[in-house]
Amino acid sequence: MNNQRGPLLSGPKMGSRSWLQQLALTIVAVVIMVVAFFFVTVALIAGALLAIGVALRWWWVVRRLRKASANSGPLEGEYVVIERADGDSPRS
Repeated sequence: MNNQRGPLLSGPKMGSRSWLQQLALTIVAVVIMVVAFFFVTVALIAGALLAIGVALRWWWVVRRLRKASANSGPLEGEYVVIERADGDSPRS
């Protein structure tokens, strides 16, 4: 049986790391977790601000459209009745 290791497995075994290496890896892992936490926090805040901006814009447009339709009053213009609902022909 061939017991040679490949190039990826030629390093030390997982359990044979020194306490200094384990400490360094732990510090690196903690730093990565803290950076990830702040990144997620900033992303959530940016998303919330974007959602608030879209909601305010939507509210403003709807408000303006409602105000415009309330001030317009009844529609006026000329028209011709083509067919009545009761079936009678229109008077000329």
